[in-house]
Amino acid sequence: MESMKEKFDTNFPEAKMLREMELKRTSRNLYNQSSFGKATSVIYLIVAIASIFVYWKFFEVNIFLSILYGLITWFVITYIFDKIFIKIFGVEKAVRKANDEEIESAGKQLEQTLKEKGKLMDDFLK
Repeated sequence: MESMKEKFDTNFPEAKMLREMELKRTSRNLYNQSSFGKATSVIYLIVAIASIFVYWKFFEVNIFLSILYGLITWFVITYIFDKIFIKIFGVEKAVRKANDEEIESAGKQLEQTLKEKGKLMDDFLK
């Protein structure tokens, strides 16, 4: 038997895509609000500042270009390591599980409401 989530996903693929994007955003926000996420943000900032001096002193790059490279380094490191830590700690999996449970319960409530009105869920989804 197909679950409510699967029914909604097959009938509304655009909603599935939007939900996936929102789940990723939510998991990233939850990670960044945690104490570990806040600590890693400070570490990323220190690495970015250090990289500015590395580019400037060791590679003898212009200071303005060094700042630009430092910002790029900061964004790249933040993007890569945040994705890795979110996967390692299972934040995305927990958010996805909670969302799936919410969809199932909302679908069951909708199905119950439709039954009371004498309609079928399959007719509603078409």
